Parts: sequence; structure tokens; C-alpha cells
Amino acid sequence: MKKTTTIITTLTVLLFGCSDKDNRVTVQDTFGNGQPKTTIYKTIDDKNTYYEIKYDSLGRIKEITPFSDGQMNGTKVYFRDNLGVVALLPHKDGKREGYTYEFYEGQQTAFKGESKNGEFNGLSTWFHKSGSPEETGIRTNGKKEGEWTEYHENGQLKAKGTYINASKQNDWTYWNNDGTIDTTKHD
Repeated sequence: MKKTTTIITTLTVLLFGCSDKDNRVTVQDTFGNGQPKTTIYKTIDDKNTYYEIKYDSLGRIKEITPFSDGQMNGTKVYFRDNLGVVALLPHKDGKREGYTYEFYEGQQTAFKGESKNGEFNGLSTWFHKSGSPEETGIRTNGKKEGEWTEYHENGQLKAKGTYINASKQNDWTYWNNDGTIDTTKHD
């Protein structure tokens, strides 16, 4: 338990800027083996601010969620078994707000998308494992809208066309990975 508490303290200080002296740890629930399932890491000075930390049965941190004034406020962090970050999801007043990031195993960016008012509203981009863009376009109220572009892993255009209310329109053009137009695909 001491090792887990040390990891929690270190992560909380790094992620949220809180000092160990200004916080207290409360275990909320445990697995059958005594490992904590959920821990609340609460600031002593501000009773409305706390971090909920969830673990797996081996004691590995799976997610950290910041709260203030009874709602999610700040960046929720999801972790892999090796403590590598899976995703960063910013929240304001209980709604997703800001840029969400998802990561591949090696910590390369897999996705970046802008959220406003609790839904994806703005530019969304998926990436190949190599780091080059795979697909990009605007989402409105969580749905693909307007012009979208897809790319082959070598950076060549793969497809380009329009979505209206998340439905692909008939104006799509497709390319082979050598940059020539693919005449076999039609929408």
C-alpha cells in the first residue's frame, strides 16, 4: 500500500500541482486481495477539490479523474498497465471541453480532437502509428461534417470528400498509395 500511495502522491504532484503536505488519501473500496479499487486524493484546504484514482486488482493505476464543485474539472487521465498514458480528456463543469488526446502504446499520438459543450466540435485528426495523419476533418455535435481527408501511411492522399450529418456524400475521390487516382472506387 505504501508503494501505491507514493505513486499516487508523485502522479498527483506532477499532474495537478498539489503538494503531498496539502492532501490526504482515503481508500474508498478494495479488491479481495486488499488492493484499493478507488482512492480519493483530496486537498485539505479546499473541500470541493479532489482526485478519484481507480486501480486494477494488481494495484496499477487505471485512471485519475479531477473534481471540483461536485463536477469533473480538469484533465481525466487513463493509463495502461505500464503506466503509459492511453488518453487525456479535459473537462470543465462536468462536460468535455478542450483537446482530447489518445495515444498508441509507444506514446505516439493516435487521436487529437477538439471538444466544446461536452461533444466533439471542431477539428478531429486520427494518426497512423508513424505519426503521419490518417484522417482529418471537422465534427459538429460529435458528427463528421463538411470536407474530410484520409491519407495513406506514406502521406499520399487516400480519399477526400464530404459528410453531411455524418453521412458520406457522393463526391468522394480515392487515390492509390502512389498518388494515382483509384478508378475502382466510387461513392
